[in-house]
Amino acid sequence: MGTTGRWLALALLLLTTERGARAAPCCMSATAFGMGRLLIWEDFAVGLRTSLSPSLGAWDRDGHWSGYDSYDELEWRSELWGLVGIARRWSVFARVPGVVIERSTASDSDVGGGIGDLSIGARYEILEIGEYQELPAIALTLAVAAPTGRATDEARTPLGVDVTGRGAWVLSTGLSAEYTRLPWFVRLDLGLSVPLPSERADLGVDQWLGPTIDVALGGGIEVAHDVVLSLVPRFTWEAAVVLDGKAVDGSQRIDFGAALAASWRFDYHWTVQAGVDSGLFGEGLGRNQTGRVTTTLGLRYGSF
Repeated sequence: MGTTGRWLALALLLLTTERGARAAPCCMSATAFGMGRLLIWEDFAVGLRTSLSPSLGAWDRDGHWSGYDSYDELEWRSELWGLVGIARRWSVFARVPGVVIERSTASDSDVGGGIGDLSIGARYEILEIGEYQELPAIALTLAVAAPTGRATDEARTPLGVDVTGRGAWVLSTGLSAEYTRLPWFVRLDLGLSVPLPSERADLGVDQWLGPTIDVALGGGIEVAHDVVLSLVPRFTWEAAVVLDGKAVDGSQRIDFGAALAASWRFDYHWTVQAGVDSGLFGEGLGRNQTGRVTTTLGLRYGSF
């Protein structure tokens, strides 16, 4: 083979390898929805997500659903996030949210908002995607959220449109198990959040928001080159609020829902994300929970 032939063969090999890397199992689900994780060749990633959430109704303490009649609520939430790799299996992340809320009744309306609760955390890949073909990838996350937003008991507006946070430090951990076989993937996410006790300023007593368990079982498929569609059913359960050492009867929260997401990695560095998340508006499918439909649009940049 002459010099020209060798260069052509090398170029073909590099092109094939590059395309294979872009379609590899390690890549398909990393940016499918949410913050996700780093691609194996990325040093860090940053992103911006913005969402609109109109409220259609609410479930009461007994799980009865009723739609709103003379009340409207719209939440606009944006989040700037970053994810940085610090070792082969370790990465750290941070989220900075902002919230704008509009509420109106038959006799009043108001708009307010501010910064939400900031959070930082770390992710450890126990088993990486493709490390063992017969085993799922497993990752553990640990995070802490600071009460930088305004809590309900600190509201300064009649309709509470300036409430943007929970009013307590929150420790959380999560476990993710993912199995990928082109062109699809399946992922199970388990999360536990434990708020720390805080003072309820308006009542002058200690308050402990109940621990929360989150479960999501999602799956996705690559429908075209670097275009992934995902469906994510989810469930949240929150224990009762404890005030002054006593559990508040009927304060547990339940939320069933599902999300449909789409992502398109249109460039080696850039991915656009979109999604719709909705509660399941029926009897017994929520408790002490507002029923929302949330549409989200996001842009992600990965550096390598």
